[in-house]
Amino acid sequence: MPEQPTLKPNELQAEHDLLQDSERLLESGSWRLSHDAQNAMVWTPQLRRLLELPADESASLQALLERVHPEDQHLLRATLRQSWLSGQPFRLEHRLLFSDGRTSLVLHFGDTHCDETGAALETLGILQPLGDQTSLKEALERATHRDSLTGLPNRLASLEQLEQLLQAAPYNQQIAVLCFDLDKFQNINDSFGVEIGNDLLRWIAAHLRAQLAPSDWLAHLDADTFLIIRREGVRSLATALDLARTLQESLKHVVPELEPLRALQLSACLGVSVAPDHGSQASGLLQSASTALSEAKQQGPGTIRSYSTAMSQRIRETLDIEQRLARAIDRQELRLEYQTQWDREGQLIGAEALLRWHTHRGEEIQPSLFIPLAEQSGLMRDIGPWVLEQSIRQLDLWNRAGCHLPRLAINVSAQQFSSEAIPLDERLLALCEQYQVSPDQLEIELTETALLQNQALAAQTMERLARCGVTLAIDDFGTGYSSLVTLQQLPVHRLKIDRCFIQDLATSPSDQTIVKATIGMAHELGLNCLAEGVETEAQQRMLQHLGCDSFQGFGLGHPIPPEQIQALLSTAPVKAMQLA
Repeated sequence: MPEQPTLKPNELQAEHDLLQDSERLLESGSWRLSHDAQNAMVWTPQLRRLLELPADESASLQALLERVHPEDQHLLRATLRQSWLSGQPFRLEHRLLFSDGRTSLVLHFGDTHCDETGAALETLGILQPLGDQTSLKEALERATHRDSLTGLPNRLASLEQLEQLLQAAPYNQQIAVLCFDLDKFQNINDSFGVEIGNDLLRWIAAHLRAQLAPSDWLAHLDADTFLIIRREGVRSLATALDLARTLQESLKHVVPELEPLRALQLSACLGVSVAPDHGSQASGLLQSASTALSEAKQQGPGTIRSYSTAMSQRIRETLDIEQRLARAIDRQELRLEYQTQWDREGQLIGAEALLRWHTHRGEEIQPSLFIPLAEQSGLMRDIGPWVLEQSIRQLDLWNRAGCHLPRLAINVSAQQFSSEAIPLDERLLALCEQYQVSPDQLEIELTETALLQNQALAAQTMERLARCGVTLAIDDFGTGYSSLVTLQQLPVHRLKIDRCFIQDLATSPSDQTIVKATIGMAHELGLNCLAEGVETEAQQRMLQHLGCDSFQGFGLGHPIPPEQIQALLSTAPVKAMQLA
C-alpha cells in the first residue's frame, strides 16, 4: 500500500528552479525541442546515459519515445501535445524499457515556451530516475492507486487504507469519513473550460491538504469529489461535523490563485459518516458518506449532512419514482396545466405550459421532485418532445375554438439541445406545420444552466428559432452563470426573474437591489422582464415600482387545465405583446 502522498509546493518550485537553472540543467537528463520547421531536438549526455543510448544515436522525439515503455507511450504523447497547445508545464511518471527487458520508473517534467500569439517556440524536458522504484509491479501499483490529475490517492487506495484503519482500530474507536464536493463545479467547467476546471481541482487538493493534519488521509475520488479520513481525535459524530464545518468555512477566506476565478466565491457540500456508528466495513462507510453527500447537494450549496438510515430509505424511494416515471408517458399519467402571464395594465399576454404527474395509484408527484429526476436520469429526452407536441397541439385546439392565446411558453431541457437528438428547431417547426400553429405564438424557455451545458449548439438553435418568429426567454435568471456577453450574443427576448428574488422582495433591500439592477440591465439590452412567483399584491406593487414588465405567480392565477384557459380567453382582456 503506497504511503499517503501530499502535494508539496516546495518540490514543484524545485522543478521550476531546475528548468530555469541552465547549469543544473546540463547536469540532468534533459532535452530541448524546437517547434520550427525542422523540429530539431537536443539531448544532454546525461540523458543518453539514462536512456542507455550510444553517443551517435540521432536525437529525436521518436527515438526518445521508443525508449519509453509501450504501455506508457500514449500517455507521454498526449501529455506533451497538451503542453504544446496550452503552454502549460507538464509532470508525469512513466516507465523506460531497455533492450534486455529491464524497466525503470522516471519522473518526466518540463515546460513549453510560447510567443505572444500562443504558438509553441520550444519545449524543455527533464527525466529523473525515481530511486529503486524500477519494477513493473511497483509502477503498476502506483498507477492503480494514484489519481493522475491531483497526485492524490484514488478510490481503490482509499478503500484499502480505510479497511486497514478499521482492522487496526481498538474497540469502539471512532473514525471519520468525509466526502467533499465543490458546488457548481460543472458550471465552472462549462464557463471557463476544462483546463481551468482541472487547475481548480489541483488548487483545491493543495488547499485541503493545508487544512488537514499530517495523519489525515486525503484522496480524489472522481470529478470534483474529495475524500478525507480522520482517525486521531475523533470522539463522536460531532467531531466529524466540526471538521466538515472547518473545511467548508475555510473556502470563504481564500481566493483561487487562478486568473479567471479570482472573483469567484467557492463553496462545497459535505457528507459525513463515522465508524463504528455507520458501519464497520470500508465500502459501507464510504457509501454512507457518499449518500450523505447526495442528500447535502439536494439541499443546496454549502450544505453538510451526516448519514442516517432514513437517507437510504429516501434513495430507494427515489429509485422507485424514477422507474415509474419511465413508464408515465405510456400509462398516460402526464398532463399539462397552464399558468397565465399578465402585463402592467392587467392584460393577459400569455401562459406557461407546466408539467404535472398523476400516477395510476392516485398520487400527485410534485414537479420539484420528478423533473430533476427526469433531467438526471436522461428521461427528459422522451418527456421533453412529448411536452412540446402536447403544447402545440393544445394551441391548435384553442385556435380552432376561436380562442387566441397571444403566446404559449414552453420549457425545454438541456438534453433537447444534445447533438444526438433531433434538432429542436426542426422538431418545433414540423409540429407547427402539422398542427397549423404559427411559430410566433410560441416562447421557448431555457435555463442558464441549459445554455452553458451546450452553449454553441444552443446558440445555433436559438438563432434558427428566432428567425422563424419564436420568442426566446431565459428562465430562472440570476441563479446561473450567464453573463452580459452571453445575453448580447444570443437572440433573447425576455428574462424571467427567478422566484427566489421575489419571495422576500417587499421587505428585503438586497433583493430589491438585485431585481432593480436586473430589470435595468434587461431594458438596456432591449429585453422584456417577467417576474415569476408573484404571490402578493405587495410584491406586484414593488415590481411595478421597479419597472418590471410582466408577472406570473399564484397571486395572479394558479396553473389550470386547458378548458379553464379557454374559458378565460373568452372573458379576460387579451393583449398580443411584441417583446422584441
